[in-house]
Amino acid sequence: MQVSSNLSDTEIKELQQKFYEYFESGYAFEYFLKEYLLKMGLDEVEVTQRSRDGGVDLKAVRKGVGDFSDVDVTNYYVQAKCYNLNHKVNVHNIRELKGITPFGHKGMLITTSFCTRDAVEESRNDPSKPVVIIDGKALVTSCIDNEIGFLFKPVFSTNQMNLFLHKNDNTTAEDNNISFDNSKNYIEKTITSNDIRARIVSIPSSIINQFSERQTSVDVKVNGKNMYHFSINRSRNYFGGVTSFFKDYNMISDEGVIVPKQCKWLYKEDDLMVYLYIEK
Repeated sequence: MQVSSNLSDTEIKELQQKFYEYFESGYAFEYFLKEYLLKMGLDEVEVTQRSRDGGVDLKAVRKGVGDFSDVDVTNYYVQAKCYNLNHKVNVHNIRELKGITPFGHKGMLITTSFCTRDAVEESRNDPSKPVVIIDGKALVTSCIDNEIGFLFKPVFSTNQMNLFLHKNDNTTAEDNNISFDNSKNYIEKTITSNDIRARIVSIPSSIINQFSERQTSVDVKVNGKNMYHFSINRSRNYFGGVTSFFKDYNMISDEGVIVPKQCKWLYKEDDLMVYLYIEK
């Protein structure tokens, strides 16, 4: 739940100031970051010893997934900058971190403040020495959304409930007196990446059960305007012959990029047609 998206920039900046004021010292901020990075999924997070850090405040590891957990490993050298909001991280800070980060490792700079434009550009200009920047705004919004140090009183919102129930959805696909927004009988089902890769569209079971046993194809109207004729594979419950449909609705590009789409489904037995509405 992204609570921070409901806050204005002014509100976030006020919270950012209170967040900065909480830490009694840079050391306290470093020990907070140890717990924060663990919460964010990093592993082996340690605050370095003062006499041996060489400018590095923390070290951390992000391991790969599954069988590759010990193979696909990213090592981070982390600098913590507990700065007041008027003290920005500058390009020199980024170059300093790059200078102490070994090849094959990534730098990470986390601050309670902001970064200059030159600092952001410097962090990106050498792929062999990348530096991830988490500025104060990103850090605070991350803490808000992950319930780290922030409490919220829930407020009931009619608008939010209407959005959840699609009551204020102005996107309609009306044809033959069918409106997806007014009907309570439509089915929501995603056309998944796996569907698109296989050049099929999995059919909701409640719809395929309405087809006759001998039916091998069906007309499909999409967004109230485009007509298609799909073959039906009853043994595996999917439509075939859908490649042009995928391309028409930008689910697969000429370069092969795949974009799954949320889809609403209706079937009218009286005209033996499936109606789809593809979310934009």
